Amino acid sequence: MNVLVFNCGSSSQSFKVYRVAEGAEPTVIAAGKATNVATTTQAAPRIDWEVEGVKGGAEADLSTHRLAAEEILGILAGHSVGVDAIGHRFVHGGDWFQESALITAKSAERLKSCFALAPIHNPNSYSVVEACTERLPEVAQAAVFDTAFHSKLPEQAKRYGLPLELSARYGFRKYGFHGLSYSYVSARAAKLLQRPLASVSLVMCHLGTGGSSVTAFQDGHSVETSLGYSPLPGLVMSTRSGDIDAEIVLELCRRFEGPDEVSAILNNQSGLLGLSGFSSNLEEVIAEGERGNEDCAIAAEVYANRLKLYLGGYYWLLGGADAIVFTDSVGTRSWKLREEVCSGVESLGVLLDPEANREAPAGVESFVSRPESKVAIIVIPTDEELVILQEVLRTI
Repeated sequence: MNVLVFNCGSSSQSFKVYRVAEGAEPTVIAAGKATNVATTTQAAPRIDWEVEGVKGGAEADLSTHRLAAEEILGILAGHSVGVDAIGHRFVHGGDWFQESALITAKSAERLKSCFALAPIHNPNSYSVVEACTERLPEVAQAAVFDTAFHSKLPEQAKRYGLPLELSARYGFRKYGFHGLSYSYVSARAAKLLQRPLASVSLVMCHLGTGGSSVTAFQDGHSVETSLGYSPLPGLVMSTRSGDIDAEIVLELCRRFEGPDEVSAILNNQSGLLGLSGFSSNLEEVIAEGERGNEDCAIAAEVYANRLKLYLGGYYWLLGGADAIVFTDSVGTRSWKLREEVCSGVESLGVLLDPEANREAPAGVESFVSRPESKVAIIVIPTDEELVILQEVLRTI
């Protein structure tokens, strides 16, 4: 049985095909990633892949996630890779979906009802479902939700300071996201620390080329997280503003044509892209700042400063942590960011090893803290696709 897994991010689209046989570990027979999908960077959009040991890559029209999915399905067909089931990452399941679900006519309508909750994620993921349905109409598909990981958030973390009646009527509460990544990374961190999952306290940073978040983890579940009702608040992200004064949103609504235009500003034109006026990619922004572009230099500082605020707040909330974990593309690649946010906090028991940090390979689990550090600093590449695979097999 071959299971195709799509992991649709805001500006990327990863895929893996697993060969699953009873009594054997799943084997990846095809994998790849479409980058710079429906976004603005200095680099061209392209897809890189490996199928049965054969590597390839090409620039392509990736102006939508559906086009990226069609390219990926074409690559698999061209290499005669059959597909028996498909799993899709959905960022937001709202109150409809507390666990993974088979995609049927009924559940598809409920998926559409969640579009507004994650406007630059859920519609994209659904467009991939449509591309698969058109190309492979007889293949079963399942949706797996990031929000499910945060289902045990305590009430004091979930609730906003709004009238109870409004929150109840419209479902205004914190949902949290990047749950697939946090599920994998928390389990790996516990194993690396040689501790039971239920006994570790972690501050986990999922820092991607699109969205980013921080989660405080204790007693085996999420206790606080920086993303909320939508994937818009929290850290400064690639094109999303993160936390801003709510009055600014109201003022934007007064000055522009309506909420859709304001949503486009906050979700697609802000963050690193808006601050730098140059790129939504942190590495490109840092490099341009080092070449003398003041706006880029300040944008990188704003990004790091916001991350420090959350790291400090969650460390305090947990009463200390066993480890700070960095994951996803920016978290695993940017040693400069890790050095910036983990330096100067020795009094908190956080001791970065600068040499280990600079030399840490992006695709390998690594401790980048000094041996005597009270708090471990760990780089862990995430594997959301493996979590999706497990959920697809359980669901189908």
